[in-house]
Amino acid sequence: MTSLATTSTSLTLHRATAAFENWENNFRANPEVFMTQEETAAMAVATLSEGRGIHFMALLRDLPALELPPAAGEIWPGQGGRFICTIAASAGLPARHLVFGVDEAEELAFGPYESIAGADSHLDGSANTKALIASGKEHPAAAWAAAYTADGHSDFHLPSRHDLLLAYIHAKEHFDTDDWYWSSTQGSRGLAFVQDFEDGNSYWADKDYRHRARACRWIPLTA
Repeated sequence: MTSLATTSTSLTLHRATAAFENWENNFRANPEVFMTQEETAAMAVATLSEGRGIHFMALLRDLPALELPPAAGEIWPGQGGRFICTIAASAGLPARHLVFGVDEAEELAFGPYESIAGADSHLDGSANTKALIASGKEHPAAAWAAAYTADGHSDFHLPSRHDLLLAYIHAKEHFDTDDWYWSSTQGSRGLAFVQDFEDGNSYWADKDYRHRARACRWIPLTA
């Protein structure tokens, strides 16, 4: 049998709980009624900060996963070959990752003895390659590089003199040392740059000589 004291205690607890729930509901609806001006201002700042935090986290969730490159010379899965290095923005070109394909061609000529407009950049191998292809003349090394595909990527080009020099500096062990590699950088109607991977020499060669070719691509770091 429940005692009168127990019943009284239960009623008291029930009333206290109901009263607290009622106060909590009122507080949530009108917190400023129960707070000083300083407390109200502090709460507003905290609420604003919390809202900004939630918004920031939502933005982070919507960003694509940040994919960092591997060490120089290592295969970069899904990116078409070996990562060479990251190049700083300069001369109107964006900051970019440099990737070289793993396959290469042998015994290719650069092209005919003819000066091609727009194919003399020491930095922009992509522009050089496009100019050589657009000339309508036969440029075997550039054509091979432009047609190269790997991991679903088809934006390869014949490396510039600069691209090849960076490949020598960062990953020379992955290139043949018995022959020169064509760059897309021409110097005159009859000469274009080639790169050696034994001693690192960069030199002009006659355009009708037969040398190796390797394709590379850029991954821009800006849209």
